[in-house]
Amino acid sequence: MSQVNGCRYCQSAHTALGKMNGFTDGEILDLRAGRSGDARLQAIVTLAAEITRTQGKPSTGSLEAFWAQGFGEAALVDLVSLIADKIMSNYLHNITGIAIDFPVAPELEAVTA
Repeated sequence: MSQVNGCRYCQSAHTALGKMNGFTDGEILDLRAGRSGDARLQAIVTLAAEITRTQGKPSTGSLEAFWAQGFGEAALVDLVSLIADKIMSNYLHNITGIAIDFPVAPELEAVTA
């Protein structure tokens, strides 16, 4: 979501938190790019990005992939709640430009170019 919304603050914060929770730099960059080798994470990342890009109108395919990984309606409610929270944070930073107080995450375009 923060990648889709272009929020450098949240990208940096989530990168730091991801590292603290055992994700490698490569895994974090892949997740930001919408990729994961783990089918459950892939379903979440794809659906979250699609919900964000389409203002809450994801494709049937993304929803079916989410359900196929064993997620239920409660998980969808949780995901949408997290997206709403992150959108608010992303927009606040994008508007205010508050200084990033984490190590700044690399630009995804620069890493993948």
